[in-house]
Amino acid sequence: MERFDLEDVVAPPTHIADAPLKDWRLKYQAGTIQKNDFIEFFRKQSRKYFHYQYESEQDATRPSLKCTFNDAGAKEHIINVLMEFVLGDNPKIVLDKLQQEGNTATVCGKVFKTGEPTYCCRECGMDPTCVLCVNCFKQSAHRYHKYKMSTSGGGGCCDCGDEEAWKKDHYCEEHLRGKENPANSTIITDAIKERCELAFTAILTFCVNFLEIESNASLECLDGDADDDQEECFCTVLYNDESHTFDQVIQTLTKIAKCRQKDAMEIVSSIDREGRAVVKCDTFSECRQLQEAIEKQAVTTIAGLHTARANQSLRVSVLNIRAVACQQFALQLLTWFQEFLIKHCVFRQIFARIVMDRKAPYSIRHILEYDVKLWKSARTCWHRLLISGMLMEYDNKMQLSQEFSKHYASIVQDFIRDDHEHSCSIVSLSVQLFTVPSIAHYLIANEGIFHKLLHTFYHAAIEPYIKNKTLQFTKNVNVSFKRAAYILYDLRYILMFKPDAWTHELREGFLEGCKGLMKLLNVMQGMESITRQTGQHMDYEPEWECAFNLHIKLACTITLVLEWCANDAVVLNRLYQMVMRYLSANVFIVDRVPKKEEHHVAGHVAECIVYDVSTRPVSIHLPLSRFFAGIYLHLGTYGLTFDNAMVGHTRSPEEIIEPILCTQAMIAQVHAGMWRRNGYSLLHQLYFYRIVRCRAEMLDRDIVGMQIGAALIESNQYLIHILNKFNLIKWIQPDYEKDLTAQAVDDEYLLSMIEEFLELLIVIIGERYVPGVSVVTEEERTKKEIIQLLCIKPYSHSELNRALPDTNNDTSLEDLIDSVAVFKKPQKSDAKGVYELKEELYNDYNMYFYHYTKEEKSKSEETQRLRRKNKDELVCCPPPALPKLTDGFVSIANLLQCDVMMTIITTVLDRAIDLNSKSFAENHLQEVLFLIGYGLQEEQTGNYPFLSFYERSQKYNMLSKLEDLSHSARVEAHRDFLLWTIKKFKELAAKDETAIDEDVNAMPTEGESIELTRPLTAAEQEKQEKEERARLAAERRAKIMAQMQNAQNNFMKSNAEMFASANAQSGAGSSSDMEWQDVANIEDEEGAVAYNSVACLGVDRRLQQPEEESFKCILCFEDCTVSKDGPTLVYSAYVQKSRVLPPLASDHPSSVHTSSCGHVMHVDCWQEYYNNEESKEQRRPHRSRQPFPQTPQNTEFQCPYCRCLSNSVLPLSAPLSKYSMPMVIHKGEELFPIDMWIEVMKTLSDELNMPTPEGNYDRVLPPAEAILRRANLYANVAQFERIAQPIDKTELPTSWTNFVQHYIKSVRQHAPVDFEDSEKGGLLWLWQTCIYTVQSLEVYLRAVGKPFKSEMSIRHKSCLSGLIRASCLYGSNLTCTDVKNLKEPTLELLDTIFKQKSISVLEWNCFSMMVQLICMVPNILFSSTQKVAVPNGSIMDYYAMQLLFLANMAKAIILFEIPTNEMGMDVDEEYENEEVKRLPQNIRNNIAKFYRKYNFEARRQAFAARPKQQQQKTRSQPQPQTAAKSAEEPSTAHECTITQTADNDAPMYDAYIDDDDDEDDIDRMQVSCDTKRIAAIYEHIKKEMRQYLRCCCIFFQFITDVEFPDELSYEASDTYENMCKYLGLETSLETYFDSAGCYASILETFASHRDILYSELALKKKHCGKQLEVVPCTLEVPRLVDLPEDYSDLINSVADFICPNNEREEMKTPSLCLICGKIICGQSFCCQPDLDGRSVGACTYHAYYCSAETGIFLRIRDCQIVFLGRNKGCFVLPPYLDEYGETDQGLRRGNPLRLCRERYNKIQLIWLGHGLHEEIARLNDNTSVIATQWHHM
Repeated sequence: MERFDLEDVVAPPTHIADAPLKDWRLKYQAGTIQKNDFIEFFRKQSRKYFHYQYESEQDATRPSLKCTFNDAGAKEHIINVLMEFVLGDNPKIVLDKLQQEGNTATVCGKVFKTGEPTYCCRECGMDPTCVLCVNCFKQSAHRYHKYKMSTSGGGGCCDCGDEEAWKKDHYCEEHLRGKENPANSTIITDAIKERCELAFTAILTFCVNFLEIESNASLECLDGDADDDQEECFCTVLYNDESHTFDQVIQTLTKIAKCRQKDAMEIVSSIDREGRAVVKCDTFSECRQLQEAIEKQAVTTIAGLHTARANQSLRVSVLNIRAVACQQFALQLLTWFQEFLIKHCVFRQIFARIVMDRKAPYSIRHILEYDVKLWKSARTCWHRLLISGMLMEYDNKMQLSQEFSKHYASIVQDFIRDDHEHSCSIVSLSVQLFTVPSIAHYLIANEGIFHKLLHTFYHAAIEPYIKNKTLQFTKNVNVSFKRAAYILYDLRYILMFKPDAWTHELREGFLEGCKGLMKLLNVMQGMESITRQTGQHMDYEPEWECAFNLHIKLACTITLVLEWCANDAVVLNRLYQMVMRYLSANVFIVDRVPKKEEHHVAGHVAECIVYDVSTRPVSIHLPLSRFFAGIYLHLGTYGLTFDNAMVGHTRSPEEIIEPILCTQAMIAQVHAGMWRRNGYSLLHQLYFYRIVRCRAEMLDRDIVGMQIGAALIESNQYLIHILNKFNLIKWIQPDYEKDLTAQAVDDEYLLSMIEEFLELLIVIIGERYVPGVSVVTEEERTKKEIIQLLCIKPYSHSELNRALPDTNNDTSLEDLIDSVAVFKKPQKSDAKGVYELKEELYNDYNMYFYHYTKEEKSKSEETQRLRRKNKDELVCCPPPALPKLTDGFVSIANLLQCDVMMTIITTVLDRAIDLNSKSFAENHLQEVLFLIGYGLQEEQTGNYPFLSFYERSQKYNMLSKLEDLSHSARVEAHRDFLLWTIKKFKELAAKDETAIDEDVNAMPTEGESIELTRPLTAAEQEKQEKEERARLAAERRAKIMAQMQNAQNNFMKSNAEMFASANAQSGAGSSSDMEWQDVANIEDEEGAVAYNSVACLGVDRRLQQPEEESFKCILCFEDCTVSKDGPTLVYSAYVQKSRVLPPLASDHPSSVHTSSCGHVMHVDCWQEYYNNEESKEQRRPHRSRQPFPQTPQNTEFQCPYCRCLSNSVLPLSAPLSKYSMPMVIHKGEELFPIDMWIEVMKTLSDELNMPTPEGNYDRVLPPAEAILRRANLYANVAQFERIAQPIDKTELPTSWTNFVQHYIKSVRQHAPVDFEDSEKGGLLWLWQTCIYTVQSLEVYLRAVGKPFKSEMSIRHKSCLSGLIRASCLYGSNLTCTDVKNLKEPTLELLDTIFKQKSISVLEWNCFSMMVQLICMVPNILFSSTQKVAVPNGSIMDYYAMQLLFLANMAKAIILFEIPTNEMGMDVDEEYENEEVKRLPQNIRNNIAKFYRKYNFEARRQAFAARPKQQQQKTRSQPQPQTAAKSAEEPSTAHECTITQTADNDAPMYDAYIDDDDDEDDIDRMQVSCDTKRIAAIYEHIKKEMRQYLRCCCIFFQFITDVEFPDELSYEASDTYENMCKYLGLETSLETYFDSAGCYASILETFASHRDILYSELALKKKHCGKQLEVVPCTLEVPRLVDLPEDYSDLINSVADFICPNNEREEMKTPSLCLICGKIICGQSFCCQPDLDGRSVGACTYHAYYCSAETGIFLRIRDCQIVFLGRNKGCFVLPPYLDEYGETDQGLRRGNPLRLCRERYNKIQLIWLGHGLHEEIARLNDNTSVIATQWHHM
């Protein structure tokens, strides 16, 4: 390869920095170059790129300071110059050649940013801290393994290539190549290395010197750099701390620094992000004055915040502007340096050699120790530099580890005094160093890091709280203790990996650390001790949380230490002796010479330690005793015992277990209720004592300690010790109840204490699934735990993982779960998959499992009893089989047969038999039976030759007592358990042949005698009782029936004549009845239906009189009926802005939608309820309310019945036919035709367009007769009235009118225009929301696939009924003002539809125009007379619907495009072709002509077919002059992109149509339009008509009340033919393209608009140049954005997203808008724009414009859905699930997630159905949510 060297390069003078580069090269060749040459260059140049300016935007007194550092300029003129010196004139070429050389690093070392995705392989990772970056993960084998996904907290690095981090597959494909390539490079010469060393030294010196400049410090490094011609400038710099909140700092800046609110928020964001910010640039005196003012400002701290700086002022300094510039450049230089070091290992070797120079000012030691004085971004730069420079090679990492360990104590103490987060401190490097096994073992052996960690922690966090040699935490523990607890995490890292081979140094280092651990455990023994409170309740709850926090953090270390010592006999023995010495010295509970007293039970004597738990201090915390229990389990592995393992003085076993026994007695007393006066703190401690996080080193160790005592102490004496501690010595005596008084026997705690005592015995004997106690493995222990959990209920995967102790091997845990359980997949989308225990493992159920709470024990017992009952087994929970005890614990089995145990058992049995006994409870018998079951089963196993439980029980006559109890009603609940125990006894007895013979002789031969002797089981007894009840019921029923039969016979005898005549007439009467019924049916049918028709409109329409609607008021519960003149009833309604569908008007950003729950109230009832709710809200000013103030008119409330969110009411209206009876016109009758009606509408338009006479601004329209006369149709007035059906105007009820106006006011408040401006168009907004609501519901019903005929939900039905009827009815109640306000909209509507003056049909929303034409125009027409037209399905309504139907048809044909493959078109071609073939030839010709003349694509084809000369001629022809479109002309906001199927090379052209041009006709004839094409057009028309016809069906169904026909009752029944049939429309094309009819001319009129004829076809532009905004005939169902199937793809896609307001900062909370797909920086102060005069979050701002104040956002790094509304919101489960059917919000579990389509569709339907506001309110009502400022989201 080519070598690069400076001697071979001549530097051309290319840029401004040429002089220093040349100077450096000359000095380098002369050997005189120094690092100060570079430093001086950096210092002078960096000031040029730091700029500031003040901008006075609005308030001159509060100018905005803008400070910037030109990174690009500094890189070009400073860093690039340095690179040219180091690498030559073309450094980029050198770096490229290095990359081509293939020398990739073997270790990735990529430093993670905050929120960056990381991956951990669960199969190969050595521990959970071993992670991969995205690139390495995608190129590694781990992507096919079981992995976890999470997001980084920042500061860590990728471990790819670190062989000690992975069990296998250590390298990805990229870094595997780096391993194969040589470490040296032919490109990097010795000269380059020498220059690198010079440059690196200068860089480090510069950065150390300038980043450590402090306030008021010496500025010698800046001397000689001041500008002589201007005053020196200084900066006031404000630093970050973790004690003061954003709001406090913002308040200080606005008050003291006179910053604007927005600027203050930006400064605070910068401080939080960078660690500091410049708040002022001015003279030194001005900056100093601001510093003093800020430091004097008293900042109110948050209640409960106890940090080191909580009561201090903000940290401020004044720095020279040159110093600030140098610091900014130093940060950039360090960032570049870090990236440069990654390029090659040679660079990293040079860097490591330089920084390891201990005498240098930039040594590692200096960098580590000075870290605490830097700000956040400076710290981060140094950390990343060390990671990239020192951690990618093992030798460098080892050197850094040694230095880090040597100075660990001082570094940690600095961190404790500091207040920055742990991730921002150099201490966080420990996870990179201590988790490497070889380095950890080296540090323990040679640096004493184990002892150093514990020593540092002890002195920093423990010593201040030691009193009387015991830890006693105060009420408010200072923050230093919490910060010091991070040392315990480092302790865990150090001990995470056990050594495979021990050395002498490692043993000594480990044992030295253990001394520190024993010292710590010794002061923890008995900490936070408590004494039983008697007489009165304690005054205050004592501190207990710190002790448990300490235990939780230390427990893992204790477990690891025990695992280490179990690996080596020498370490185990020495540590065991160390523990015994500390135990002997500790005097908590057990003094050095404890006081003892003798107790006698069953002929045995024991000397018990005197310590009364109920009066003396007791503690939950016994870590020293528990550590002994843990280490004792490992003695047997190396043949050690209690006697031979310890040399010298030792505690006796009784003394060792005494503290544990006292704790167990205290717990039993608490359960018995003796410690009630000690408050909740004790209950909380007991809760934590047994939860999964703590119990491994608490409860579990205590039980092992008790089992050790049972193994070392003689069994009888051991039981006496426990009886004594539980104060049951007197109870066990046989004469207890005879000698004691009744008062003593009735002791309220005695029965509970007996129960707790017996349960403790069961646990000591039965809980053997501990390696060392029994012959079991850790896997079997975990299996047992899983079995017991699944006996309670089926568990989901996450619940099971939370309930099991943490393990480093997740995959083995899952294998264990799969071995004992079966996974049941979820059946519903919102359900979780659960594990169910395998059937054969239910026999391992232990009711007294020691990890069960009382509730779990009860629930599991109930579940298992029910299961056994269903299987026809004995309904009881017998004890499970027990594993074999190890040799050291074999004495535990002897407990079952010792004399004291036998006495305990027989005492309970005797007192159970004695009905007068008062010291017995049923639970005692169950527990004793459990113990007997253990004894019998243990003897059956034959594992213990000394065990003869059956023989011993015979001496106590135990079997006969059990048989007596099996017949006792007192213990009926446990009869099946007694029978099971008796059966076990007899199985053991069967071993003795004599016993067998006696049993056979004694057994009866007949079943009856067996039944007499054997008691019934619970199932048999229940069956017998059920049969007896059934027999008695049958007897009673037979008796009643006999009485009824007797009474009937008596009645028939007394009325014999009547029955005889009735029988004679019965034959003749039946036929006449049937005939009468048929006649009645016919009459009913004729009365109800006008004609045998299903149409709701048109000629021969169906006339259906609706029944009266009756409701019950949900407030007063009175029955009420909807009628014209009855009391006004209302629905609660919710009005909201919406952009789910495109807005109805292009000049409006949104539309208004209405929804309702459908529950009915009287107006007065609702008004009273609303007033009460409003006053209730006003009386609660301190309640957490929304930040935006709400006007009283807009106050939201909840429906009093269903709590549905509402903000208005919608009055109910009677059916419209009650106001105006529709008239049925029969076929053949004379009819006012549609073309005449069109002429009337045109004439009305002319009248409205007539100029207003001067002085008469309110000109009244002439009567309808006059308009007809002017249209030359006066003779047809009667016919016109028949189609319009006007009625005399009648006043509507005032109350109804008032509440419609109230509703219109609500609509106006949500309209996208100013409230005052919308007053004139109030009625228009009523119709607009009606139109939009109908269209929205149609889209929703289309999305769910619900047929029309199916029962519509009460919400939809009520909303549409109330809204459509109110819109039609209120439009007929126009006042003079309304008429005046509606004239202009009516004129615009008529001109658009009938005169083609405005937008073309392509830009129409046809359904919207139809509704306005029906509701508005007829009443304007009749406004001058006292008549009104109520829409009721009249012929005029039909004409309006039909006219817009034709408009939609014209639009469909104009926009039709030929499918790419006609033969592959999704139509039934044979059927369609046959139908088209049946059309007359002239009709087909008309269709073809219309298509060729107006269809855009046909016109493009015709134009393309012309010769080029003709095309040029056409372009040069002038277009007809047409009136330009007015600026006020509305345009549709929704753009529809039309697919371009023409050739891409087709020219852009303007084409217009001239009917007189024969050449045009010839060209158009060349466009094919055969039968198939016409069939395709017909199919396209059917498809494009769907939305319009569906909306019309819904609209007219509520106007006419004509039910949908049966044809519309099944799925996909909304066909073109069925809907046209219901609407009375013709379906055949023949009707509409017959030249003899009027429809063809109407289609021609719509298609002949100038914007269609003279549009620029290729660009879809109008002749005037504006864009042709096409409104599609049928809108596709809107959908949320498509999400990737794999969640990792989604999170990886935003890994490199940066904050839009700060290019240096990545997005902390990237949020994906699911409506439009935009990524937004959510919940961050850096991105808070202004909205309505206040700062809001980026999501809130985006939602305002994207979706009209509502939004759905996916917080990608949290895997969380946010529903956002105005001032409110809620978190929703995401649609991503793991393989177990569970979500993972926050990525806490990290399982791979896949998209669940069902869940996503559910979210889609909530949005599509406008249910976001209601869902937010529902979720916030049903859950206890923390008050959240949602507007900051």
